[in-house]
Amino acid sequence: MEKQNDHKKISKKIWVLSAGMIVILAIVLFAGIKNGFFLRKGDKILYAAYHTIKDQPETADVSKDEDYTVSMDGQWKEQKIQAEYASASDQKQLKGTIDLDKLPDLEFVMTLDEKELKTQLLSLSSKVFTYDYKNGGKSGYLAKKIGSEKLERFDTILEELYGGNEQKTIGTDILKEARKEFNKLKIKKTEKKEFKIDGQKRNCAGYQFTISKDNAQNVLDAAEKAVKKKYGDGTKISADPVGKVFMVFYDKISAAGEMECSVYLYQNKLAAVSVNYEEDENAQKIEVLFLGGDFRTQNMKIAFLTGEKTTTIQTNISGNLAAKDGTITFESDDTDSLSGRISVQKGCQISELTGEECNLMKLNGFELLELFGEFAGFGF
Repeated sequence: MEKQNDHKKISKKIWVLSAGMIVILAIVLFAGIKNGFFLRKGDKILYAAYHTIKDQPETADVSKDEDYTVSMDGQWKEQKIQAEYASASDQKQLKGTIDLDKLPDLEFVMTLDEKELKTQLLSLSSKVFTYDYKNGGKSGYLAKKIGSEKLERFDTILEELYGGNEQKTIGTDILKEARKEFNKLKIKKTEKKEFKIDGQKRNCAGYQFTISKDNAQNVLDAAEKAVKKKYGDGTKISADPVGKVFMVFYDKISAAGEMECSVYLYQNKLAAVSVNYEEDENAQKIEVLFLGGDFRTQNMKIAFLTGEKTTTIQTNISGNLAAKDGTITFESDDTDSLSGRISVQKGCQISELTGEECNLMKLNGFELLELFGEFAGFGF
């Protein structure tokens, strides 16, 4: 009986020890997955990029349909730009002033609703210019000169700007195909490099890879196929915000042939990204440093090298842009580059456009000439 009890005690100890080992292994495995220890090199970079973007101040849930206002004050060369974009559930409005150097400032207001775009150029005319993007009826001189195909494309853009319900899905398709192609790249680990993050020098893990024109073409082909399958042959990915960004990248890599990329990570977030390529036989380089602060993207330094000229832009985020309560400032060391700030806040106020309405797409040649005369300050 005593031996049987001893056997039970030993079995119990073995079970407790085994259970303890299982728990420890589970914790180690979970920690490893959470920290990216078991990921492939490519997935480590994507994992870090995701957490860099996700790393923002915590806030309460914000309604995606909530009204908001984006304000911008900037300067490019000697010209000042002030603009404000207001988004309500039933209308979108862009208004502002552009300093045209030796000419009078250009004041503008543009309002987009479910059927038309209204524009008023206050410094040129008191008229309100209308453009119906829903019901056709474009038969005037300008409409014939522009052509129905281009007008239909413009109609689609306005429709997406107003609604934009399909944009996120299209963007997801592009990102999905980009990830597939990214995981095909040969990524090699490089020596650690020191970068300043959160005010401290940190040793960061490095990775290098080459993106070819073929890689970009594969993403474009697959993304276009997915988009057309869902929305029809007439849908183009360039009509989507993510698609526009991708097409800029695609055009660059098509001209360059290939891009040499280096990525450095610290604590599963981006520390630095640099891209080297050639354009018109001139060396080009883009480098982004994630300097951190309260979150990784709070302070960033972006450098552009063209030939022997380097332009640097510093950015800083205060508040919380995702919660529609923050400001991003950007300052360049080159007077030819744009410097300024962009602020986002909850709520909006749509200005009412008052004045005689004028449908530009219905004006004949003489009426259009008469309008230009009004712009110039004299009539016919």
